[in-house]
Amino acid sequence: MSTETRDSCMDGKPPLCVVITGPSAAGKSTLAAAIQEHAREPLLRFGVDELYRMVPGQWAGGVANARFAERGFTYQDVPSMPGARRIDNGVDAVAMLLAMNAGIVGILGAGVGVIVDGQAFEPVVNTDLEGRLQDLRARGLARVAFIELSVTDEPLADRQRRHAHPVGLSRHQNSLPKQATKPDLVVETSGMPAAEVASFVCRWLEEEYLEA
Repeated sequence: MSTETRDSCMDGKPPLCVVITGPSAAGKSTLAAAIQEHAREPLLRFGVDELYRMVPGQWAGGVANARFAERGFTYQDVPSMPGARRIDNGVDAVAMLLAMNAGIVGILGAGVGVIVDGQAFEPVVNTDLEGRLQDLRARGLARVAFIELSVTDEPLADRQRRHAHPVGLSRHQNSLPKQATKPDLVVETSGMPAAEVASFVCRWLEEEYLEA
């Protein structure tokens, strides 16, 4: 059923989509969980970590001797940043990332909200999702909030050391262009505990989106 003919599962309101961007270890997953707990409507969580768990091992980064690694996801050293690494997205990886975008739009089309817990640092994929969501927003078919978590290198490095993801990704990602071209909210989290970030963002969402 199309987005044009299906109501949201919450009182006929358009479904909510919250896109959280920022480098690895910036606090996206912690914030996503807090928003899910705070909201009075169901928000499914879908982002790159969820996608990576779906990827077949032969296309996955970090899998030894993966036959199709070059077409999938691979970790690569960053020569200009000793100790830093990046994720390279091959042709099949980009197709999978674009499929994730289609999945996000499909969930919204079913009238259910989504928290996008992180995107890949792949401009064509991020532009695709932003365009799709801005179109839904313009047509009144979804409430969309782009939230960017910003953090300076030193506290980010400390968080990365305690993070489950491979060391080195956050440093390189923090040097790249931001993923959303026009975020609705930018939160500088360097000196803020996770609970304070969550409280601030949830109050903002309450005022701007949850009561809309």
